[in-house]
Amino acid sequence: MNRTRLPSLSALRAFEAAARRASFTTAAEELSVTPTAISHQIKQLEAYMGLRVLNRTPRGVTLTTQGKILYEATASGFGEIERVVARLRAVTAPAIVTLSSTSAFLSHWLVPRMDALRQTIPMIDLRLHASNAVEDLRPGGIETAIRYGRGPFPGVVSSFLFADTMTPVCSPRLGISRLADLPGATLIHIDGRSHPTPAPDWSRWCTQAGATGMDADAGPRFPDSMLAVQAAIAGQGVVIVSRTLVADAIAAGLLEAPFSGALAGDAYHFACAIGLETRPDIVALREWFQRSLCQHGL
Repeated sequence: MNRTRLPSLSALRAFEAAARRASFTTAAEELSVTPTAISHQIKQLEAYMGLRVLNRTPRGVTLTTQGKILYEATASGFGEIERVVARLRAVTAPAIVTLSSTSAFLSHWLVPRMDALRQTIPMIDLRLHASNAVEDLRPGGIETAIRYGRGPFPGVVSSFLFADTMTPVCSPRLGISRLADLPGATLIHIDGRSHPTPAPDWSRWCTQAGATGMDADAGPRFPDSMLAVQAAIAGQGVVIVSRTLVADAIAAGLLEAPFSGALAGDAYHFACAIGLETRPDIVALREWFQRSLCQHGL
């Protein structure tokens, strides 16, 4: 069946935008063209139709009687096309998932692995939310989190990922290799840690390791592990931190763990909002974290 030849689609699009916005100028801004181009397209449309569809006035444009009929058809047609395109794109576009965790975990562990995550699960557009507070998880908001603690966590569905340890690390430049070297080193402290409990401080570590001859409370203090780790990498002393967070720095030779003794930490868990635990993208993200932590020896 032969179809009746239609006017230029670009002319119809220009007409629909100009009629809806009642202005050539704002229609041009919407379509990223010039007002002159809009005017030219509508003149072509009117020449093809053999009738006027818009009245030009100093205050803008208004629809003629015939223009109103055409506008109803174009508005409906373009609106339906936009809805279908959006629906089809939603099938193939990556699902946006927001994940919250501490600044330390995101910067030290996850961000270096973001490219690997995107390659493994390209169907997910992961957005990161850094917060040292426990954020509420809900569909359409912050949906997932990496939480550190003993669990279980109320109001979410959580999966155990890895049991952490807290170990002293320092720059290889300090030349520390045995307990006897520790009394001459600067001890770095991290204040305000809520996990694990009891706190992994130097007093506990020295008692467990049998280290003597030092003031376990002396040394610089930092408000979070990110700053403390950077100080250790710069050779400013020895700090007790999560082995998970410094695994990459140790592998790169920026830090070393000179002592075998470690303090027990809490555990990392993958958490999601209730009701999302079986959603395919959430399942894929959880499984990626489980595999990645194991692959890196954690």
